[in-house]
Amino acid sequence: MAQFAVLVTYREIFGKDPKIEELHAILSKYGRCELLFLLAKLNCLLGTWQNTPNFEEDRKLTRVFLPNDAYRIERMRADLHRIVFSRMTLLYLMKQVCRVCTDDGGNPHTFQAYAEIGVACLLANDLLLPFLPSPNDGDLERLANLLPFSDYVPHDHYAFEIARSQKMFEQVSQFPALKSRSDFLDVLALFNQAMGISHSRFTELVFGCSTKFLNLKVQDLFQPDAMVVRVSFFQKSNLPAETVSGFFSKMAIPLTTFAENVKSSDRPANDLTLFQASPLVQIVEGVYTCLDPGFLVEKAGRGLYWTLFSEMPGQQKGRLATFWGAIFEAYANLILQESYKARGTFIAEPRFPNGDQAFDACIIEGANLIVFEHKSSTLRADCKYGGDIEKLRAELDLKFIQGDDEGAKGLAQLKKSILRFVNGEDLEGISSKQIRRIYPVLVCLDSSVTVPYMAKYFNGQFRPGIPRRDISQSITPIFVLGISDLENLAGYLNSFLFCDICDSFYEKNRSMLGSISSSEVPLLKNAQAAENVIAKGFSEFGKRMEEDLFGGTEAASAD
Repeated sequence: MAQFAVLVTYREIFGKDPKIEELHAILSKYGRCELLFLLAKLNCLLGTWQNTPNFEEDRKLTRVFLPNDAYRIERMRADLHRIVFSRMTLLYLMKQVCRVCTDDGGNPHTFQAYAEIGVACLLANDLLLPFLPSPNDGDLERLANLLPFSDYVPHDHYAFEIARSQKMFEQVSQFPALKSRSDFLDVLALFNQAMGISHSRFTELVFGCSTKFLNLKVQDLFQPDAMVVRVSFFQKSNLPAETVSGFFSKMAIPLTTFAENVKSSDRPANDLTLFQASPLVQIVEGVYTCLDPGFLVEKAGRGLYWTLFSEMPGQQKGRLATFWGAIFEAYANLILQESYKARGTFIAEPRFPNGDQAFDACIIEGANLIVFEHKSSTLRADCKYGGDIEKLRAELDLKFIQGDDEGAKGLAQLKKSILRFVNGEDLEGISSKQIRRIYPVLVCLDSSVTVPYMAKYFNGQFRPGIPRRDISQSITPIFVLGISDLENLAGYLNSFLFCDICDSFYEKNRSMLGSISSSEVPLLKNAQAAENVIAKGFSEFGKRMEEDLFGGTEAASAD
């Protein structure tokens, strides 16, 4: 479970409102390349992309970068988990550095520069918010304030994401049912063609690179080679040199080009997707550094699809997105099918008597019916990061709540099919008279749905229109799961009824603010999970990577 911390802010320390002009005045004094490299080192050193904030390293760096305020900040840490430096802050600062710094600026490695950069971090902690929250904010306003951070909050799903992507590419995409579709795309061949390397070899190289940027120490701030990887990094592997150089040429972007891309971008200031797209940058020929290890590891997981998507011609992007949605639906059903061994019946793509598909999946557990809708849709960046309430509302309606002219989607599709069932249309031979309670479940690929207030907002949109008095069945609130939530539950589905897990979660979390993975589920608190099919997949990936890169011998690559 992720451990959260509260940022120390400029307002708290200096008692005045932050100004972007003050931040730019500080940053513009220093050379762009050197300052970017310093901030990237801080990001790797703190490991804020991982699951647990490093409070001790944050203390050490506070004494280095905010020496005049370190004692006051330490007193603030007494009652709460307070930190000065965060992944979000550092990435935000890197973006501002690209906008205002030049290559001939001053040296950031002086005591005075460090003190000013510390103040810049505090300024960024305030300026990150799209708008100041208010006690009168509704669920949508709270969402608009939290969503910009959803990609940068630490989590512990990187291993699952890698195993998931491997399974979706290698196994699910080749299912006969998918290969027989008129819109079938061979994603394995497309990736190889676009990147000049197989998806599996690409993943192995990404994961191998990421190991260079882990477990840094404070003293590494002053070591010029502490956070660089050279093209010779894989020289002891089995890979041909041209394969490695080809990988770096595709994966990395020159630092100056990256900075210009950021400078010319018109996206919101807290939209950091350019770092997501290009976490590995080239400093000089054959030498690379990482701006964010989390985004680099992510390239081996959920970023694998986006790597392929970015390489597709414009007219192919829509086709790929549609087909990837079909792959995701099949993947979610595969996880349920492989994991569910409890006293119920799992049915993939159940249908009404006239042949219409009712749901993406369902589970029948006695008089309880759990119905699933799987959604691969992702929120557009301008809706997610801009703080525009109405734009966010429209995007959520389109992608998850209502749908469009082509038909109902998400919650509307769930509601429509549930009403058809309770009004008398049998489901795979099951009559509504046999069911007392229905559990609607929305499973989403976009991790944004696990942000606090999202499930609460969705439930507020789902309940209207359900005629409670006219039906004999009880319909529970909708349970909103990210795909990682479903994967986390996989090890428990061999013995626990899905409806019991939902009931236990809801009993302790009636406000539906958090995700099931980050909330207390009493039923599972002391339960022993069976082998998780996704965890097993990551273990298999690790063995294959060692065999592919080093022929089964111990990895010993070095610069």
